[in-house]
Amino acid sequence: MQIEVPSDKYDAAVEAMQEKIKNGSVPGISDPEEAKNIVRKGHFTYEQAKNIAKAGTVESLTYDAVNGVIIASTAFGVTAVITLATNLWNGEDFNKSLKMATYSGLKVGGAAFVTTIVASQLSKAGLNSALVGSSEVIVRFMGPKASAVLINAFRSGGRSIYGSAAMKSAAKLLRGNAITAGVTVIVLSSFDVANIFRGRISGKQMFKNLVNTATTVAGGTGGWLGGAAIGSTILPGVGTFVGGLIGAVAVGGVAGKATDAVLGNFIEEDAEEMVKIIQEEFEKLANEYLLNQKEVEKSVDKLSDILDGILLKDMFASSDRRVYAREMLIPIVERETKKRKHVIALTDAQMMMGLREVLEEISDFSQNQENIVTV
Repeated sequence: MQIEVPSDKYDAAVEAMQEKIKNGSVPGISDPEEAKNIVRKGHFTYEQAKNIAKAGTVESLTYDAVNGVIIASTAFGVTAVITLATNLWNGEDFNKSLKMATYSGLKVGGAAFVTTIVASQLSKAGLNSALVGSSEVIVRFMGPKASAVLINAFRSGGRSIYGSAAMKSAAKLLRGNAITAGVTVIVLSSFDVANIFRGRISGKQMFKNLVNTATTVAGGTGGWLGGAAIGSTILPGVGTFVGGLIGAVAVGGVAGKATDAVLGNFIEEDAEEMVKIIQEEFEKLANEYLLNQKEVEKSVDKLSDILDGILLKDMFASSDRRVYAREMLIPIVERETKKRKHVIALTDAQMMMGLREVLEEISDFSQNQENIVTV
């Protein structure tokens, strides 16, 4: 039995499982240290998994709002399913995405990941559920060739083994946790969210725009009244419009320059601080929603369309500026994530294909390393 938990909930989950074992609530297990073998640390945080599940774009991932639980309806598990989806959304082809997902699943679940995938196919093939969990049955289903690939991938030295010897060793391997050690985590290409943000949004410029707009409006009103009075003495009616227009342009321009010089330093710092908060909250959301570079760029472009000095002033006056920023940003971010293409659930055959290819890659890598050492 294994339970995958979000990466940020792992320590608490292990402690909770240890308490359950101490209290005798876990049948067949008495050693609290076994909690670390039961609870497996996923690669994604709770917020990341929840946001993807709630969006509904991944068919095999659901969010139970009542209990706050993220559920993967396939043998692949939450980490593998999300890895598959994010790779596809990043533009990778299906085969590479499947491979990356399998690597992630192996790293999290180890031998249990292998047995779960194979057991799932065995169950659907009609095998008695009592036998499905048997490592011997799973190895027989895999056959001597796949068993050889599996066991030889994790042999530290000496000759590779095949046939019945490989099947026997593979069955033993599946009962342990050694499989996890042979898997390397694949890190997705990264990009700098902060640079993308700073390259498009400037608090300093927004403040200057705000000051110029506000003072030109104020000065322009005075100019309109004064100019209208002059115009009406010349020609009532039409003169009111013409005189007002000329006065607004002339007086407003002078007032704008004066206010910019007097008020610039003080409020500009406030505006820059608001933009800094918005940037920090956006970086958090980009991580929580697992945005790719294109989604980040489009989200920031949309933000720059609506963000101005007036909005920054409203944010400055709000009781909680970070909450204000998040409430402004979340609809923009979710607008992009809703555009993600739908990821359908994997078939048993696809999961087996991914598993087989990854095990063969690990085997080839191990063999190459042995050859290098030998040379």
